[in-house]
Amino acid sequence: MGRICLKRRLYRLNKSRKVAFPVIQNYVTNVWRKYGVEKIMMNGKGFFFFKFSSESGMMDVHQNGPWMICNDPIILNKWSLNVSLTKEDLSKVPVWVKIYDIPLAGFTEDGLSVIASKFGRPMMFDSYTSTMCTEAWGRPNFARAMIEVSADRDLREQLKVVTPNLDGMSNTIDIVRVEYEWKPPCCSCCCVFGHIDFQCPKSIIVGESKEKQTDDDGFRLVSKKAKK
Repeated sequence: MGRICLKRRLYRLNKSRKVAFPVIQNYVTNVWRKYGVEKIMMNGKGFFFFKFSSESGMMDVHQNGPWMICNDPIILNKWSLNVSLTKEDLSKVPVWVKIYDIPLAGFTEDGLSVIASKFGRPMMFDSYTSTMCTEAWGRPNFARAMIEVSADRDLREQLKVVTPNLDGMSNTIDIVRVEYEWKPPCCSCCCVFGHIDFQCPKSIIVGESKEKQTDDDGFRLVSKKAKK
């Protein structure tokens, strides 16, 4: 049998948004049933453990990600006695986005992949978007895609797309905009996700007294007051 440890990536600014155990239990029971998940456990630090009926089922779950619960990406590690139960600050995370105002000529898998790549690394499209691309039907108000964003790049919100017209003499310019279903907190100092700038351990605490100046013997240097 296989055991897997799930480390939830807690990138939330509002800790009250913590996903409840029944929500994760319901998701895992329904989605991972085909992989042979048997038991679910959570410890006091918010880490989840899953027991599978076979090693192959566990590895399938581990390799077939990314997995998202309530729009929160999760990270899975194979459990062992030496596994470190600590949160990880990551430089890349997957997020779902909605891409609006896509020109009709760009509503193909190749076209959407090119557009999505300007916002991050395309990972997958949802089933409805994929169906509209392959069968050329539906109401393409927007395309929904999962992209991997990097902490060292700003999250773009729009893109200018130039499409050649049929006459070959002119172009059509469209402004494509994107809506992020979830924006992970990002620190510009560390270039990682998981905390924001004012929570960064490397930042200087505002409000503290200025650094004391000392001489070679360790005595504090006090400046003379100006005479009135």
